[in-house]
Amino acid sequence: MFDELAEYRQHIGLPPAGSETDKSTVAKLEIGDQSFFGINSSSNPSLRQITFRVNPITKTHAEADAFQQAADASMKGGKATLIVDRELCAACGLRGGVNSMAWQLGIEELTIITPAKSTTITIKPPKRRK
Repeated sequence: MFDELAEYRQHIGLPPAGSETDKSTVAKLEIGDQSFFGINSSSNPSLRQITFRVNPITKTHAEADAFQQAADASMKGGKATLIVDRELCAACGLRGGVNSMAWQLGIEELTIITPAKSTTITIKPPKRRK
C-alpha cells in the first residue's frame, strides 16, 4: 500500500518518507475506479488552485491536492480511501479538513490509512464558524 506512495515519491524526485531530508507529504485518494496522488504545496511541481471551502492550512497539504484532483475529474460520492505517508496534522484530522473535503465531494464513508493506523469514518457535514 505504501509502496505506491514510495514509487511516486521516487518518480518526482522526493526523498523517502521519514528520511532525514524528507520535508514532504504524499497522499493518494482512491475514489470510484480512479486514484489521485497529491503532494504538499511546498514540494508540488504542479500547483493547483484548491477550490474547497476548507481551513487555510489544509489547503496547502497533500490531502487537499489529491481531493482537488478528484473534484477536477468530477469524481463524487460513495466510498473512498485516503492513504497518507505521514499522520494527519491537526488541521486535516482533528479540526476536520479531510472530513470537510470528503463531504464536499459527497463521499459517505472514508477509510484513512496512515503509517500508524487505519480508520474508517462516516462523513458528516463540517462545522462552520458563525
